[in-house]
Amino acid sequence: MLTALTIESLPKENWYKNIFNKIRGNSVKTQVKSARGVALRHITYINRTGKIDWFKLDSIIGSQRNHLLCSEDIILPAELGFKRFDNKEFKIRLSANFGIYVLSKLGERADLIKTGFFDPKGECTEILGGLLKYSSNVVVVSDNLTAFHNETRRITDETGATVQISSNRIQLMDCDLVIAPLQITELLPLSGNCIVLSGATPTVCVPGLVYDSYYFRMPNKFDSLKPKELSEEYFAGALYTKARQYELGSIVPTVCRNYSSTQTRASICKYLEKSAESRITK
Repeated sequence: MLTALTIESLPKENWYKNIFNKIRGNSVKTQVKSARGVALRHITYINRTGKIDWFKLDSIIGSQRNHLLCSEDIILPAELGFKRFDNKEFKIRLSANFGIYVLSKLGERADLIKTGFFDPKGECTEILGGLLKYSSNVVVVSDNLTAFHNETRRITDETGATVQISSNRIQLMDCDLVIAPLQITELLPLSGNCIVLSGATPTVCVPGLVYDSYYFRMPNKFDSLKPKELSEEYFAGALYTKARQYELGSIVPTVCRNYSSTQTRASICKYLEKSAESRITK
């Protein structure tokens, strides 16, 4: 069972209403809903006094406290073992699926652009096969060369595809598209025109057009489970990781975003088609 927490803080009103609210005290509502074999316990804490009783919530939430579904706006007390669920694993899938989809739609132009796959620790080697299915112009940059040599050996045996593997970040410099499923934590020599699809917001300033958030329509019935303040991306990540709804791992987002702009799959494809055309004319 998944557990979600919503905190509703009542707005301050006139003085006698505020006094009434303090006398009335805070309250907790619990609702259990299910869809497609997944149960969600939705706990709503109504904060009338301005103070949250985390000990009371702890007794209600129990063992789910360390992977609790909730808004980023809620500051959880780490000293009591509370921790917000992290959908890292699912966002890796979304960034990879978006990139693979774009390459599939580019057709022959996918071979004209240079695609980089940045995975320093070699934690996402299984994504490489999807990229090579649609492009022969892929370079892998990783410090774990052994992991990728083993993966490319398997891919070559099965499909005959080959790929360049290097630990030198300079190989990314002339890439038109870079797939970086994990959080980028180092400066990279990227072109300012490069599209970067990542599974997390970088911790450093990254050149190029970096997208690290994704949108899609929640599959039927699961939408009825989702608390309204949670994004589709975040809630689906909990379904995928905690509720073992692995079919959600095949979702291809319709939109990618960063802090200032939004792009559709079609607009990214159009942008990369222009990159391919510019390489032809050079």
